[in-house]
Amino acid sequence: MNAKLALGLAALFLLLQFQPAAAEQSDAAERLDSTVSLDLRAVSWRPAPGDTYALVAGEGGTVLRYTGLFFMTLSPNTTSGLFGIGWHPSGSKALLVGRDGTFLEYDGTGFRSAPQDRTLWFEDAKWRPQGDFALVVGHNGTLARTDGSTLVRLNSTVNDTITSISWRPDGRFAFLCGDFPFVLRYDPQTGNVDRLDTGLAGQYLRGVSWRPDGGTALVFGTLGTLYRYDGAGFTLLDTPTANQWLAAGWSVDNRTAILAARAGLLYRFEEGKNLTPLTTNTTESIYSIAFAPNGSLALCVGSGGLVLRYPPAQIPGPIPPVDGDGTDWLLLSAAFLLIFSLMTVGVAVYMTHRARKRQHEADQLADAELHAVELAAKRKGEQGNK
Repeated sequence: MNAKLALGLAALFLLLQFQPAAAEQSDAAERLDSTVSLDLRAVSWRPAPGDTYALVAGEGGTVLRYTGLFFMTLSPNTTSGLFGIGWHPSGSKALLVGRDGTFLEYDGTGFRSAPQDRTLWFEDAKWRPQGDFALVVGHNGTLARTDGSTLVRLNSTVNDTITSISWRPDGRFAFLCGDFPFVLRYDPQTGNVDRLDTGLAGQYLRGVSWRPDGGTALVFGTLGTLYRYDGAGFTLLDTPTANQWLAAGWSVDNRTAILAARAGLLYRFEEGKNLTPLTTNTTESIYSIAFAPNGSLALCVGSGGLVLRYPPAQIPGPIPPVDGDGTDWLLLSAAFLLIFSLMTVGVAVYMTHRARKRQHEADQLADAELHAVELAAKRKGEQGNK
């Protein structure tokens, strides 16, 4: 057997032993049927590996629970718009906040409402990674600290809307962003709120997304403004759009992030590379992005009930073609025929051997019977002579 035939046999063995490979990751996002048509403002995954699901919240008191396969509609007993979700790091409860001072706690089975000032408008809520308290922000410079039941108002140093909270993964401080061209840094040890200037005063900075290892953050805002923050300062990045950035989320691999801009624009970020556009097939804006704890997928939610999954669900693809001029396929076919022929010959040899064995046993039995008859006749003759 020559080398090419041996290679063909080995390839055939592998093809028979293994399932077809999954399709390669696409640069397109898959649209899911959320079952709702109202704007969806926030998405967050329960931080519990092995037992995780995503909460999605939006206008009209909409709350959905996404299992990874389908959506379940929950009933929070409110019709006020919900804009922020913050899971406790234990996964035991989540805060949901929004318009009319709406402040809800969800424990996986139901909602508990804490009465608040209905003149307030909350935009976001996030638990500190240590789990000892959460921050809540909103319109008119609202900044508060809560243990999940009562709010303690803090001095944010601004009167403008604070739109988002992002804790550094080690919980040492939080970044607050909003309708202002700088970042607020909240220190939980001192309670101080300091202003961090970026060097560019013309654009609002609306959000921050920290890399899971805490080494870098993406800071994004209006007119395509995007910074990389590394602890020492802000580096302005080139971006392919002048649309306002609305959301960002890092994968747990610490290498990639995805960012959304107004009008359905979605991009993949990788360190040291240009932003790569992802196909969404929509002009609906994406307001929130969250990766599953295992990094397998991200959910993007937005206007008109929009929910996108990235990357799309993987579907097993066809067996890949063999490179070459076609002779390899001929070799594989020949190898298959050879194997079939060998199997056929083997069966034939076995059946022949089995038939010969049975014939031999039958001959031995016939010889034994004949010998017994001869012996009986001999004994009978001897008795007659006596």
